[in-house]
Amino acid sequence: MPLPKAVTPPPPKAPSRAYCSMLRLAAVGVVLLLIGSIVPVSASAETTDEAAQQAVREIQDARERANAAARDFFQAQSDLELLEDDARQLSLDAALLQQKVDRLRRNVEAVAVARFVTSGSNGIPLLTDLQAPKDQVQAQVLAGLATNTGKGSLDEFDSAQKELVRNRAELTQRRAEVEEQKALFEKLQEAAEEEVLRLREIEEQRLTDVAVQRALAAQQAAAFSKLEEEAIRNAEFARRVQLNPGVAAAEAAAAVGDGDDAVSVDQAVPNSGASGGSSGGRTGTGGIGSSPGAILTESGYLDSIVCPMAGSAYGDSWGAPRSGGRRHEGVDMLAPMGIPVIAVVSGIVTFKQNRLGGNAVSLAGDNGNRYYYAHLNSYEGSSRRVEQGEIIGYNGDTGNATGVPHLHFEIHPGGGLAVNPTPSVGAAGC
Repeated sequence: MPLPKAVTPPPPKAPSRAYCSMLRLAAVGVVLLLIGSIVPVSASAETTDEAAQQAVREIQDARERANAAARDFFQAQSDLELLEDDARQLSLDAALLQQKVDRLRRNVEAVAVARFVTSGSNGIPLLTDLQAPKDQVQAQVLAGLATNTGKGSLDEFDSAQKELVRNRAELTQRRAEVEEQKALFEKLQEAAEEEVLRLREIEEQRLTDVAVQRALAAQQAAAFSKLEEEAIRNAEFARRVQLNPGVAAAEAAAAVGDGDDAVSVDQAVPNSGASGGSSGGRTGTGGIGSSPGAILTESGYLDSIVCPMAGSAYGDSWGAPRSGGRRHEGVDMLAPMGIPVIAVVSGIVTFKQNRLGGNAVSLAGDNGNRYYYAHLNSYEGSSRRVEQGEIIGYNGDTGNATGVPHLHFEIHPGGGLAVNPTPSVGAAGC
């Protein structure tokens, strides 16, 4: 079935200067809240600026290594699920083929019996009465029919047997690939979990220093400010495109020719159509949702949230294939069992269980967005109103995550369909 045509939304309005200032303050607050959840601000004496910057670089390097390891691990997990799906389908096909072969074998055996019976009907006219030649002709006709019918059954039986042999060979190969992938999966899981532990150790050591806390917060705020400026540029360019498409397109071409860091017309007007694996935001009506503090960048939807689980590692697996023909609609964050999971915004949390997510949480944010958490080991308290940064549960492996403690996290702008949460998680300082 063809995909529905994309609906081009009206260009977003350029954020006001006051709004920009608010976002900058929010970005700093997000990082300070994250850091505050790990250690007290007054944990130790400040160090020099140079030493603080070195500590920040060490933290960022550890995060990059942990995220790279997590990305490889979750890719191996996706590959394993697909191989296991394929092996299950081949096994089902083998069972159906075996039933077909058994049925055709019975048909062939029946034809063989018919041939044997009719083959004994031939007589010698000179030694029989006048009725015998007629009987012999009838027997020969029946034998011919049995022979013709049997040829078709034998051909079909032979074809089915060959197909079954091919299927079993492919199934054997696929099962071997599954075992090989399981070994790689376990190896990468061990490596990723080691990197996460190393990251948590480095953060615990370095973030006890006030100067390091401030340097990390400043770096995070600067990164968010850059994204904010990008959003303002894109929104202004989109406005000019709508007012005068020809002139705006010419400006874009000239900017590209001059080597400027400008966006194209297609980049300035995001495509909001639904597509598998896309990082574009969608709501129930097919458009990009919005909420206070959220902006649109070239990398996708960016929400103003705090990190849902500090000291974790993750990779961008948005849209990755999953078992049963599903697509991944969130970000998986790897961390040890029992690590606190927090409310990314203020709102109402509802605790519930389901088959895939296990212990899950739905957070209806005051900003109009919905946030979904899955695989928690346990809850903190009961369904209630929470404030941003409040603990709502603890990392686990419930649902279909057995043996791999991690948090599955989703963002649903305006309560609609999910968007890629990875940029927002990264901007939150995870």
